[in-house]
Amino acid sequence: MIHANDVVVNKPIIDEIKTVLVPLCIPENMGFDMCIDEKMIGEDFYTIICNRQTGKLAFMANTTKSEDLLSASYPIKEQLQQVMIINRDLASSYRKFCNLAMPTAQQTGDKFHVIKLLMDACQSIRKKQKSKILTDKRKAHNEFKDQEKHRKIKCKELNDKFVRRKFNYNEEILSNSETVSEALSRGRYMLYKYPDQWSNKQELRAFALFEKFPDIEKAYNLSIQFRDWYSKKNIGKSKLYIERELHQWYEDIELSGVSELMNFSSTVERNEECILNYFYQNGATNAMAENRNGKIKKFINSNQGIRDRDFFFFRLKKYFA
Repeated sequence: MIHANDVVVNKPIIDEIKTVLVPLCIPENMGFDMCIDEKMIGEDFYTIICNRQTGKLAFMANTTKSEDLLSASYPIKEQLQQVMIINRDLASSYRKFCNLAMPTAQQTGDKFHVIKLLMDACQSIRKKQKSKILTDKRKAHNEFKDQEKHRKIKCKELNDKFVRRKFNYNEEILSNSETVSEALSRGRYMLYKYPDQWSNKQELRAFALFEKFPDIEKAYNLSIQFRDWYSKKNIGKSKLYIERELHQWYEDIELSGVSELMNFSSTVERNEECILNYFYQNGATNAMAENRNGKIKKFINSNQGIRDRDFFFFRLKKYFA
């Protein structure tokens, strides 16, 4: 067993020596089915490799760069080459590391990260519309201030008493009796749900928002279409059917003209192979790594931070490795 701080990678960078801390490196915890993810501990990002079968941590390094990870993981080089399945997010650095360190492993894109990118794209459309309303309100307020300033000068010239007026912005009221900005703010969680999960208020809000902003409706419907495709019900179906449905979704995205969804579609297309492996690996996900990240976060909170880092990693190894 290799203990914390025993593995230090010195990498020359021009006139400097770069040190990568490897607090955990336990070869016996490696297996054929692994997952890799990043975790922020303190102010640093760490790469964690976890065994999906046992749930135990096998490797942790204070870097997310592929070159540094290759050097730092040298003690488990043989074990990495025996990995058959590796679950990862869509980060290019992890793709490069997996290609070099685990050349025979089938890489599966993590469903959680893919869906999160999709939801972020939908939410960005809502936020863009809300920002536009706030910008219009700010401009109206600036115009009002200029008018008041000129009115004050005019009153002074005419020797009249100046009475300050109150700014009033008449915002449009939607069919559900909410202002546009209120509906946009309160519609955040509605976009995460399927239509049959909406409450009565959310259903009315959705109708009002979609009527006002067709782009939000297009994005929502296309996100539901993608989530239906990216579901367990399609596991086991033919490769031809799965790929045909995905390519049809690509075409629907192009026809929609929604730039935020087009950006997400481009990300999916670039990582299509590892995303499709979700269906061919019986729905394999990075849930184990995400679960471990959550437990590590609770562990940090319960210990009131990581003031003594060496002792923290010692306890982390005892609990999770």
